[in-house]
Amino acid sequence: MDDPLSRALREDEQNISTNIQNGQSSPPSLVKSSDVVDSDLIENTSSLSISHSHNDWILPSTNERKEEVDINHEQMKVYVNDPKKHKSNLDSFITYLVTTQTYNDSVKINETNVRRRYNDFIWLRNLLDIKYPFNIISILPAKHTLSKKLHVVADDGEFIRRRMIGLQNFLYRILNNPIIAIDPSVQLFLTADDETLHSAQQQALPTSPLTPQMIASNSNPFRQPIGRGKPIPSEFSRTENQIQTLQDNLRKLERLSRKIESDQIAVHTEEKHLLSSFKEWLDIERKYDENDSLIETICNAEQRMVDNQDDLLRSMNTKFVEPMNEYVLFTGIVQDVLKRRAQFSENVTSSNHEDMFDQLTIANETVKADIHRWTEAKDRELIDLFHSMANKKVDFYTQSINVWEQAAANLSSPSNQR
Repeated sequence: MDDPLSRALREDEQNISTNIQNGQSSPPSLVKSSDVVDSDLIENTSSLSISHSHNDWILPSTNERKEEVDINHEQMKVYVNDPKKHKSNLDSFITYLVTTQTYNDSVKINETNVRRRYNDFIWLRNLLDIKYPFNIISILPAKHTLSKKLHVVADDGEFIRRRMIGLQNFLYRILNNPIIAIDPSVQLFLTADDETLHSAQQQALPTSPLTPQMIASNSNPFRQPIGRGKPIPSEFSRTENQIQTLQDNLRKLERLSRKIESDQIAVHTEEKHLLSSFKEWLDIERKYDENDSLIETICNAEQRMVDNQDDLLRSMNTKFVEPMNEYVLFTGIVQDVLKRRAQFSENVTSSNHEDMFDQLTIANETVKADIHRWTEAKDRELIDLFHSMANKKVDFYTQSINVWEQAAANLSSPSNQR
């Protein structure tokens, strides 16, 4: 039995076919006069625009619309930088400068600058998570625990730098969604002054589109669907399995990366001990020979090796291990969205309310579109991540070889022969 949404879409396609057969012109947004009309084109030109309780869901299905979305995304860029500490008698916190630039045909037409603290980002994410329960809302950089906070004090600048990167990634992923990017709350966050934003934060959070009856979990999971209810689409089952497999593989890779990092730290410690020994040796030799270039050359080479290893370990941690851990958490967000959809579907199968089946259709399309968008971004980011780490490793070993080749050349020169 068809639901009203499917009937409406089918009738829309039939109307288009009738108009074409009668020689009537089609709407410009669906068929261009220069296009060749065939059955595949008619099938691919149907689009969906359905009013939701909190926003309008516009799910483009044509290549033309996808290009328009991509262009719109390229017209807005966001940056998080310039951290500043604020201290008071009761609290101390850091604000970040959020710069939003709008472009038109590669020409900047507008720029806004606002200062936001970490709690403002938390407010925005919680709000979006309520308003868009079937969208993948990016994670935020985690708050450090007390033990980490004590460790961070000695390297506060590095912690702030990592947090800025995480906050900028959060905003970038939010703006990558064409629906969420135009949400009034997002625009308020990016452009409003402090007073306006704080006033909005004092208001009660909106009610979730999912009513308590929709999200209740008191139904029997072994009950067969009744009425118009249908089983969970196999595509979502496959997606759940793929996300779980991805998460498991990322966890394995994260553990392997931390093991490699631990081994590199051990090697780095030995190199520093070796450098210390050569420096002591050099100090002793200089008491008898002020121009002992042999030990000095080795000391310089060891110093460069230690510096290169320091740089490699920082890159390994901040540009590979931490992003990998972030993606493990990110897959958890995707799993939560799929669980919401599955729970919603289970509740709908036990109901005969027409509007609930329409909402389930919207939820299914929203989840599919967001997972497709997330998968494309994930593939790009992971490929860049692996390429960046591989290049960093190659650079490290190339520099290490150059260090000792240069040291060997210096030691073999006639001026260094004894």
